[in-house]
Amino acid sequence: MDADELNRRYAAGERDFSFANLRGINLSEVNLQGAILWGADLARANLTAANLRKTNLSSANLAGAILWRADLTQATLHQANLSKSILIKATLREADLSEALLVKADLRLSQLNRAKLTKAKLKGADLRYAEIRLVDISGADLSQTVLNGANLSGDLLAN
Repeated sequence: MDADELNRRYAAGERDFSFANLRGINLSEVNLQGAILWGADLARANLTAANLRKTNLSSANLAGAILWRADLTQATLHQANLSKSILIKATLREADLSEALLVKADLRLSQLNRAKLTKAKLKGADLRYAEIRLVDISGADLSQTVLNGANLSGDLLAN
């Protein structure tokens, strides 16, 4: 499926794109709010400034994807692979990133307030200057994570 077909189907009211092969696709500034991309392959896709609010990206492959300034507010990314993805200035408020792979992900200046990172793997992730307030990090792997300048005010929830 290419970007034009995806946009056309979304505009026609279709929302379920589970298991779609969107590898390397350019979806810069696309609106997919509320779409279901469960298990979709978005590896190395360009989702710069995309509206992905309330989108279900559970088990999706977003390895190496560019999500710079993407809005993922209240998105579900449970068990998604975001390894080496670029999430600079991304909005991930109230997003479910439980059990997600964020190994070496670039989350500089991102907003993660009230996100769920339970059992997420953030090994080597870059969270410099990120907003990380009231985030559930219980069971998360934060080894080698860079947190310089991150706003950690408020409580981190860890059991």
